[in-house]
Amino acid sequence: MVTSEQRTPGRASGRAAPGSRGSGLLRAGAGTRAGAMLHFVAVSCIAGLVGAGLAIPGVGLAAVGADTGAEVFESLPAELDERPLAQQSRMLAADGSEIATFYWQNREEVGFDEISQEMKDATVAVEDYRFYDHAGVDLQGIARAAVNNLVSDSTQGGSTLTQQYVKNVLAQNASQEENDEAYEEATRADGAEGLARKLREVKLAAAVENRYSKDEILHRYLNINNYSGSPNVYGVEAAAHRYWGVSASELNAAQAATLAGIVQNPSAFNPERHPERTLERRNTVLALMHEHGFIDEEEHEQARQSDLDLDIQSTPNGCAAAGGEAYFCDFVQQVIENDEAFGEDADARRQLLQRGGLTIRTSLDPDIQKIADEAVRSRVPADDPSAAGHTAVTVEPGTGRVVAMAQNRDYTAGEAESTAETQLNYNVGSHVGGTAGFQVGPTWKPFVLAEWLQEGNGLDTTVDASRRTFPADAWHYGDCPAMGGEWDPRNAGDSDARPSMSALEATQQSVNTAYAAMGSRLDMCGILDTADSLGLTYGNGDPLDTADGDGFIPALSPASILGTVQAAPLDMASAYAAFAADGEYCRPTPIEGITDADGTELETPSADCEQALDPQTAQGVAYAMSRTFDGGTTSGLGIGVPAAAKTGTTNFEVGSTSLAGFTRSLSTYVWTGDPDGGRDWRTEGAGAVSGEIFGATISGRTWQDIMRQAAPQREGNTGFPRPAGG
Repeated sequence: MVTSEQRTPGRASGRAAPGSRGSGLLRAGAGTRAGAMLHFVAVSCIAGLVGAGLAIPGVGLAAVGADTGAEVFESLPAELDERPLAQQSRMLAADGSEIATFYWQNREEVGFDEISQEMKDATVAVEDYRFYDHAGVDLQGIARAAVNNLVSDSTQGGSTLTQQYVKNVLAQNASQEENDEAYEEATRADGAEGLARKLREVKLAAAVENRYSKDEILHRYLNINNYSGSPNVYGVEAAAHRYWGVSASELNAAQAATLAGIVQNPSAFNPERHPERTLERRNTVLALMHEHGFIDEEEHEQARQSDLDLDIQSTPNGCAAAGGEAYFCDFVQQVIENDEAFGEDADARRQLLQRGGLTIRTSLDPDIQKIADEAVRSRVPADDPSAAGHTAVTVEPGTGRVVAMAQNRDYTAGEAESTAETQLNYNVGSHVGGTAGFQVGPTWKPFVLAEWLQEGNGLDTTVDASRRTFPADAWHYGDCPAMGGEWDPRNAGDSDARPSMSALEATQQSVNTAYAAMGSRLDMCGILDTADSLGLTYGNGDPLDTADGDGFIPALSPASILGTVQAAPLDMASAYAAFAADGEYCRPTPIEGITDADGTELETPSADCEQALDPQTAQGVAYAMSRTFDGGTTSGLGIGVPAAAKTGTTNFEVGSTSLAGFTRSLSTYVWTGDPDGGRDWRTEGAGAVSGEIFGATISGRTWQDIMRQAAPQREGNTGFPRPAGG
């Protein structure tokens, strides 16, 4: 702990600290004797005003006009507006590993006892070696500097460390407000404005000294400073990490002197750009530490002989440096910036993320994320001739936790330079940084099956699955508006189906005509409501009953039975998770918790889990989908534990194939297709994507790659037996 008693040795001489930070007022115009005389007069005026306004004894340098000066001085602000310092926020995976950092200023505040004594000593030695002796305004130092500037070509300043802290706070406030005028006012060095700034600093410094102990002032000063760098680092902790990969508590004398020396001019003494100049400045600080008794001769000589020994550590800003976790990172960022829980508007939420010193604990499982990222990138490389998008997203049934999110693109925060790059997250909707979604194809059929069971039908109930044209009056809309005319659905490969087929067989083989027949016996409004209860929206976040500009509601069209609705992969994975959880739906959430810089837990979006489906209905759907592995559409895609799944293939003018499947512990949706949704992306030549493609051929294999490795890591994979009476 720094105390005044500890700082007595070496300071009795009262000599000015060579190379110390100076007052802009005292430096301006000092190139001539006349200029120096003007400075002497100005300093005398300041001293007189301070003496009159603060009743400091022993001040008589400007007795004339002191009463008027006191009035001016008393009119200045008397309280310093100290706001929380901008600090970096950290996003963590479920195991505590770091995903990304976000910052406006790269700073991490630390306690006074977390800063080495050497760092405190170096700062006091170079900036204000009488810091523990004065009351915030060093009149002796001002007079000494004035005399020096009068008789010498060199310049010295009279600002104390407390005054410098005040200046930093005022400049910081102006920067946070993006107020250029206020920033200039806080930093102006010359003229009447400079004198006004100095007077304000003097009064505010006195207020700071009355409010805080000396140690607390030094502590705050060390946390606010700009310590240069490329880009700049703020506060001693971030600086120690940047230059040497250590914490502030580990800084030795040479390192501390380097940082303390930077503060006078962060641009000129940037260690990364001007190492020789910085080394010379460091040695000046070391000499001052020795002169004022902070280090002995041996310590001084040893430190002076050392190099800067920089070991530059980067602190990437934002999701771009998160590698394979970048799209998940972007999703979390979008959630924070779009949720009112984190601020009244987007700008306030963005500032909270970049300046609030948050610790964001997420649900990401790094092991499963790595599996998913490698699976999608190896199956369809980003530079594949098809330019096909390929994604996977995994959520946890019963909790809504998003545990993995991957796609075969390189994340970029700027303009994409090739089709291999994009900022768009294909797994989520456009309202959270993604796309308008993709047609889900027959992965919509389980919602039809759920309504089928809820309306009293069974898995063994049969329908006429032969191909035919359904007239407009074949569809029932309940309380919803009618949306369809006649419809002639077809099966994959344009094959015919048997006249009689059970709902279980129709699901196992994914027979379009059978599902059309099932739909004609249901309330289309009921199907929409079932999907809605499982969290489904359109890809832009609109509810399923939203009409487009022509008054058309896609989710009520008869063709929606076969999946013409556009939805986000994440929403589909979450809806399927409800089938795995006996009908309990949980809103997907990537955030486990957030604490602010003070360790206070913030309110975060809840998964809002609720019983969306009757358990027996959900169990019946899950059982039917589990049968697709037994001679159905997912044959050959087993993962070694009980699972249920459904394939989805749209026409290639739209260009989407998918596979959605789950175990009791994980639900994963994999999509492959044209990100723009308007072309046939299959290639005729070499490439990962070519030929006849269905939901099982690419999406299905990637799903298998992921789930075969990830699902066995989780407990509770008990399977999906047929429910009693189902």
